[in-house]
Amino acid sequence: MKLLITLTLSVMTLTLAACGETETTDVSIMVPNGSPAISQMVFEYERPEIDNMTYDIERVSGAEPLVAAFGSESHQIIFAPTNVGARLISTGAPYAFAATVNWGNLHLASGQTLESLDDLDGKEIIAFGQNATPDIVLATILDKHDFSESPTIKYVDSVQTAGANLVEDPSRIVMLAEPVLSVMANQVDAMQTLDIQALWQEKTGEDSYPQAGIFVHNDLDETIVNAYLNEIEASIQALHDDPSLVASYGEALDYPFPVPIIENAIPRSNIMFRSAEDSRDALEVYFSMILERNAALLNHEMPSDDFYR
Repeated sequence: MKLLITLTLSVMTLTLAACGETETTDVSIMVPNGSPAISQMVFEYERPEIDNMTYDIERVSGAEPLVAAFGSESHQIIFAPTNVGARLISTGAPYAFAATVNWGNLHLASGQTLESLDDLDGKEIIAFGQNATPDIVLATILDKHDFSESPTIKYVDSVQTAGANLVEDPSRIVMLAEPVLSVMANQVDAMQTLDIQALWQEKTGEDSYPQAGIFVHNDLDETIVNAYLNEIEASIQALHDDPSLVASYGEALDYPFPVPIIENAIPRSNIMFRSAEDSRDALEVYFSMILERNAALLNHEMPSDDFYR
């Protein structure tokens, strides 16, 4: 009888202990190289503990891995261009928009005079991202300016190719994005730039446009999501508090840009954290302009309430 009681108490103790344990969730995170990756660089470097969450961060290049991740649901958290996420969610990807981290990192650059939009009159602009955010933003700005002779746009396959065109002939006018812009500044003498985000504000009346954000899988626990977003907001704040220190993290993390490039890129990358709710008005203005120009980029519809977390 004594042995039976002892065994019973042992089983109860183990059962209670098991009930007291909290299961952890393994979360895969995908982030594209460039400004989105920089936005979470402090988080990636410091690897803070998040209750009930273990995580793995994968950095990628180009849009293809992001599209594939939405389709396969291989990652629970995906950093992506806002219009890409909106289009894929509208076709059934089980994700929601959680926050904006990048409010535009595009610039026009040239080795010749480039002080205002008037300097583009009758010129050719070499641009990347045809039928995507860079194209939509640039074309909207040009359409809203009064030129004697409208500039023409020649599209290339990537921002790196646009940069190579500028190095080959510094008299060209090209569209670049950070951090590539900072790379080119070291290779083109007396490079002049125009901030496309400032031009967007001038021509549309909007402060900027929500270029890239964080998308979370619908099955991911809300407590985990909130804790993660808090860490990313803190990461971005730390980025602005000490850009030099944070840029040094890139070297330790094997980022594809040297430390001085990352440090120079930070203030021109417009990295700010805004929740889905706080981003919504700006997103809807931005999406409206996309629908006017190329509705297919949003699957011909404004995202519904379900798009927002």
